[in-house]
Amino acid sequence: MSSVLLRLGGPAGLRRGATRKGAGRRVTRAAWLTPALIMVLLAVALRLGYGALTEVANVPISKVTVNGDFRFLDREAVERIMLPHLGTGYFMVDLARIRDDLLALPMVYQVTVRRAWPDRLTVFITEQVPVLRFGDDAYLNPYAEVFHPQVGLPGVELPRVDGPAGSETMLLRQFDVITGLLEPAGLRIARLMLDGKHAWRMQLDNGSEVLLGRRDIERRAALMARLFTHDWATERDRVERLDMRYTNGVAVAWKGEPAAGRKYRARASGAGAAQQ
Repeated sequence: MSSVLLRLGGPAGLRRGATRKGAGRRVTRAAWLTPALIMVLLAVALRLGYGALTEVANVPISKVTVNGDFRFLDREAVERIMLPHLGTGYFMVDLARIRDDLLALPMVYQVTVRRAWPDRLTVFITEQVPVLRFGDDAYLNPYAEVFHPQVGLPGVELPRVDGPAGSETMLLRQFDVITGLLEPAGLRIARLMLDGKHAWRMQLDNGSEVLLGRRDIERRAALMARLFTHDWATERDRVERLDMRYTNGVAVAWKGEPAAGRKYRARASGAGAAQQ
């Protein structure tokens, strides 16, 4: 019997011990090189990204588009606010400041400012809508919010409401309610007033003054509409002053008659009123 001894080594292979030692050195070098390479790549990526971001941020704003339906807004004032931001970097432009500056304009209600790639700003402006005059120099919008134009609003003829500070919502709501009661009778409010004692009075567009008092305002307005439509249909424009503050009637003073002792008392019952 013969035997053959195969030796691992030389060209055919490595000794077992040598194999383990060499592999360990390779693993050690690989474990060290991998995180280092990752860190280098990450640093390069960050540098490139920062450079790209800086380049984009420095792209100057060259166009501004302003959108909205404007009737009273001062376009030159809008331009004066927007012009200083032309040439500012795309990401450096202060959108909040632009919005606040535009909102400070008297006829501006809402503002939205957006960037538009690559070099444009888009501005959306909602203008104030006046629905009533408030006091001598202010207006109410549909949300009972007060605003003060710097100048009068040309071509706008609106009824006026007056009342203490904080009564704006009540004034607008009461105006709408009374208007709904008077319009079928062809009557229009020129001015509605609430005094410090919470008493209501108004002036119609024909000059008649009406005292409504503090209670049952809607009922009294409905009675007034009925009187002007039926009992005084032919004399409605002669009413100087109408006092609705009575429980079962009204008092009326007519134009062209002496004020002293020339008032009439009317009982509001049934379809009309009987003068006394």
